[in-house]
Amino acid sequence: MAVPGKLGEHKEKISFSTQIVDRVQKSTGLRITVHQFRHAAGALILKHRPGEYELVRRILGHKSINITKNFYLDLETTQASELFTDIVRQRVDFNHNAP
Repeated sequence: MAVPGKLGEHKEKISFSTQIVDRVQKSTGLRITVHQFRHAAGALILKHRPGEYELVRRILGHKSINITKNFYLDLETTQASELFTDIVRQRVDFNHNAP
């Protein structure tokens, strides 16, 4: 994909990548690569839309759903653990607040 630069010429990928990294760092204080940013985007989508690997595959441009699943499937384990922890905490809070 060519990205337009000043005066209509195309930016080199490395130049555009550097600009993205610099802008994210300036805005957030975090220095992450474009590749890491892509992974963070995929993880964020799946956190809010669990199991929607096809959506992530399309956004990230993976050729195969298996590529997407292989990378992000472990997130389901993390999410399941977080859900279980929330359930236990709610149960404990309920029992402590019961008369």
